[in-house]
Amino acid sequence: MKITVEHVSQGENEVILRCRELDEEMLGILSLLRSGMQKILVWNEKRETLPLPVTQVVYCETVEEKTFVYTREGMYRTALPLAELEDRWGDLGLFRCGKSWVVNLHEIRKLKSCPAGRIEALLSTGEKLLISRHYAPMLRERLGM
Repeated sequence: MKITVEHVSQGENEVILRCRELDEEMLGILSLLRSGMQKILVWNEKRETLPLPVTQVVYCETVEEKTFVYTREGMYRTALPLAELEDRWGDLGLFRCGKSWVVNLHEIRKLKSCPAGRIEALLSTGEKLLISRHYAPMLRERLGM
């Protein structure tokens, strides 16, 4: 693959992807480029609304019908339910791992098998999430295990 970077003094940034066919490698590059542009609207404890890049999400949870988004820097709220988070950004790594949890697969550092078909996931933040036995087979399939 040939990569060319061209600096211009005017106009907006532009990325052109030339390929003979849109294969797995090119789709991966497109996904990576798009991931930087994808944002979730969240708000902090001061009720300030912020656009949060999806790539910063470590995991999300629902507690008493409220959805919380956790990053390495802190915790936020969003109006989106877990199902919509997974639907919109599943191709960027958000994966439903339990009734009340969505995890960013790119933030998982280690997996450990547990009794009853569950999986313990160690996240980049040092926190542990338990993947329910219902979602464990889907996780194994998604990770090619």
